[in-house]
Amino acid sequence: MFLTLLLVTLLTDCSKGRTLDGGRGASSFRPQYPMEIADRDAHNGGIVIGLNDIQTGGMEKGGDDGYSIATSESPDSDPPSGEVENNYIASVGNVAIDENVDNEEEEGVSYERMDPEPEENNSFDVDLFQGESDLVVIMRRMYESLTKRLNLLKSRVTSVEQTARDILARLTVMDCSDLKRSTSGSGSYEYTFHMDHNGKRPVTVICDMETDGGGWTVVQRRLPHSKAVNFDRSWHDYKVGFGHASTDYWVGLENLYIWTNARHYELRIELSDFDGDTAYAQYDRFYVEGEDEGYRLHVSGYSGTAGDSLGNEGKSDNFTANGMMFTTHDEDHDTSHEINCAKYWKIGGWWFNRCSWANLNGPYREQGEGDGIGINWHMWRNKEYLRSSTMMIRPSRDP
Repeated sequence: MFLTLLLVTLLTDCSKGRTLDGGRGASSFRPQYPMEIADRDAHNGGIVIGLNDIQTGGMEKGGDDGYSIATSESPDSDPPSGEVENNYIASVGNVAIDENVDNEEEEGVSYERMDPEPEENNSFDVDLFQGESDLVVIMRRMYESLTKRLNLLKSRVTSVEQTARDILARLTVMDCSDLKRSTSGSGSYEYTFHMDHNGKRPVTVICDMETDGGGWTVVQRRLPHSKAVNFDRSWHDYKVGFGHASTDYWVGLENLYIWTNARHYELRIELSDFDGDTAYAQYDRFYVEGEDEGYRLHVSGYSGTAGDSLGNEGKSDNFTANGMMFTTHDEDHDTSHEINCAKYWKIGGWWFNRCSWANLNGPYREQGEGDGIGINWHMWRNKEYLRSSTMMIRPSRDP
């Protein structure tokens, strides 16, 4: 009987002495969350801890509930001598408890093994290139990329070179004679000049590189065709120019003024009739004054086969154009008191006196069509219509 009572007593004491250490038969243990612990200790005057204190595993045996909270003031204790090899972390709710437990699992408690972190592998991947084919593909792509970049660079260099040439041309190339000196070209071709060097007044003309040594800038042209450009224009049109270099055109009085007041120019006029005959009139000195003076004409030093219909060989009369201002149907600057020559005869703009021995801007008409008022050079074909005319200038050979 005594042995039986002693055995029951020992079993009861062992059962009450169970703690979390054993992990067996701890039916009286209830996991508590950090906030519950904090609230309880605050009411009971205990130690208030934070979440970080709980999660760091600072929990020791003891206390009313079978465990106590280790504060920062408590000295570190050595690990128990009976610590097993495998270290587990028991996760109960939000509370992490570091204990040495057996492999058995309790209800409501899970364990997770802390495996060591794998070492970083810094070794080179020797299988990056699987073979020569991969290397060939990479080299080809590199070549294509470099070729594309090189072509782009070439394009940009070409654009810069062209821009530099354009700027240089605007600063140094003033007329077709400059092109004649800088190139070995011949024949006739179109070229655009920027008279104010800022691109605001570009003018496209024909450069004649053959007639009498070349270097001529064509400032007026009338060609034979069925649909001629209308030359019966206003003052503004004659000032800025009109027509197209590919057909008929007038370069503009303002451009003539800029050219002929920057250098000494000579003037050459080429004419043809409906019989196929040709003639020319050349003046060693030619210039016009500015708009304030009505673009007054000045010519001298005639030579040629067409006769001097502009200067009348120095014998001024009522038809001499030399010294006259320019007249259009809306700007009357001629010397006639009765009529405006351009408006009355509808013969375009010219340096009219009363009126003139010549008018290369008259209406284009076929031979035998009317009263003789058309493209005229009376010193050569009197009142006959002319088939074509060209006015061109270049710097004088003897300034």
